[in-house]
Amino acid sequence: MPLEITYLESVARFKDETNRSIFEAIIKFKTTGKLKLNPDIDKRKYTYLKNWIYQNLSAIDVDKMLEDLLHLEKIVMTDQVLPADEKRIIKIIKTQKKLPYYFMRIYELIRDFRSFLLVRMRYHYLEPVNSYLDQYQESYNTSREVFENLNRATRDITDQYTQKANNASVWEDFLKDVFYNEQLDGLNRYYAIVRLTFLHYNNNQLDKIEDLYDYLNHEFEMGKFYSRRILSNYYSNRLLLHAKMNKPELAEKYGYLSLRDHGSDYVHYLNNHCSVLLRLKKSETALQLLQKSIPELKKTMSYHNRVGFASIFIKSLNANGKAAEGESYGTTFFTAYKEKVLEYRWHSFFSAWLQSMIMQEKYGKVLTVCRRNKIPEMEIEYSKKPGYLPTISWYYLLSRYKSGEIDFDKLKTEIEKSGNEWGQKQAINELVNEISLHIPELLFKKK
Repeated sequence: MPLEITYLESVARFKDETNRSIFEAIIKFKTTGKLKLNPDIDKRKYTYLKNWIYQNLSAIDVDKMLEDLLHLEKIVMTDQVLPADEKRIIKIIKTQKKLPYYFMRIYELIRDFRSFLLVRMRYHYLEPVNSYLDQYQESYNTSREVFENLNRATRDITDQYTQKANNASVWEDFLKDVFYNEQLDGLNRYYAIVRLTFLHYNNNQLDKIEDLYDYLNHEFEMGKFYSRRILSNYYSNRLLLHAKMNKPELAEKYGYLSLRDHGSDYVHYLNNHCSVLLRLKKSETALQLLQKSIPELKKTMSYHNRVGFASIFIKSLNANGKAAEGESYGTTFFTAYKEKVLEYRWHSFFSAWLQSMIMQEKYGKVLTVCRRNKIPEMEIEYSKKPGYLPTISWYYLLSRYKSGEIDFDKLKTEIEKSGNEWGQKQAINELVNEISLHIPELLFKKK
C-alpha cells in the first residue's frame, strides 16, 4: 500500500547498492502501480528485502501488538509465565517512550504482572514494574477517563443518526482535542477520529472530514495507527468521502487500494468500490470484480454485507444488460434470506431487484412483490432518512400506471412532487431518465 511504502522510505538506510535499487523499484510502484524488477539480481537479495519489509512493518503493526499483548495477558492470568515471557514484559517497560497504541492494555498487563510477582515473592523485577506503574498512573487514569467519555459520545452520535437527536455536536471539540493530542494513546486518538467522522457525516460537513483525513494520512506516513486492517478501512473511508464530494475518479483510486488486503471487511469495501464503478459507468469491471469475489462472500458472517453484495451484484447484472439474470439472482437470494433482507438494507436490495423487473417490463410482478412484502408502507418511513431517493416509489408508481391503476396525470404529479422534495438533482435526473425509457412523454413534459 502507498502509505506503507512512504513509511518504509523514512526508515530505509540501505548501504548495499543492489538492495537500494530493488527498493527504488518498490518506491516507483507507489505511483505507477507496476512493479518492474530485474530478474538477473540474486534472489537472496529479494528475500532480504522481503524480510526487511516484514520486520519493519511488523514492528509498528498495532494488530500484531494486540496479539502479543493478549498472549502475554493470558499466560499471566493463567500462571504460565516462563522466564522468557518475563523478559518480554520487562522489555516492553524499558522500551516505551511515547504512549503506545494499546497503552491501557499494557498498563493493565504490567499491573497484573506485579500481582503475579508478589504472590510468588518474585522480587527480582518488582523495582522496574513498580517504577513503571507509578510513572504512568496519571496517564493511565487520563486515558481511562477519555475512553469512558468516548463511549458517552458514541451513544449521543449514534442517537443523532437513528433518532434525529441534536445533542451530539457538543462532543465535536472534545473529539478534536483527543484526536490532535499526540500525548495521548493511539487507541483513544483513533477512536476519536472514527466518531468525528460519524458526527460530521451526520451534519453533512464533508470538508471537515477531508481535513481530518489529510492529517491522519500524515500520521500514517510516520508509522502511527498502522495495520493493514486500519489502512484498508482508511482507504475505503476515503472512497466514501470523495464519492459524496462528487469526485468519483478519486473515490475509485482509493477503492482499489482498500481491496489490497483481504480482511474480514473485504466484502464491505468491495460493495462500496463497485458502487463507485457503476457510477462511473464501468459496469463490466464491477461485474467481473464481484464474480471473482464470490468465494470471499461465502466467508463473511455479516448479513449486512451479504445483502449489500447481492444488491450491487444485481445492479451490475442490470447495467450489463443481464436483467433476467439479475431478477433470477434476486429471487433466489430473497427466497433464501428473506428475513435478513428485510432486516438489513432492504431498500438497496429492492431497488436493484425491482429494477431488473422494470427493465423487463414485468410491471405486474413489481406490484405483487411490493404488496406481498409491504414495501410501500416501509417506504413511507424510510423516506424520512437523509439522502433518501424515491427509487422504489417511482418503480411502484410506474408499475401502477402501466397496469392501469393510475392515469398519466397522477403519475406525473406524484413524480414531480417527490422529485422537487428530494434535492439530489443529479440522482433525481438520472432516475427521471430511467423512468422515461418506459414513458417517453414524461421526460418531454418534464422539460
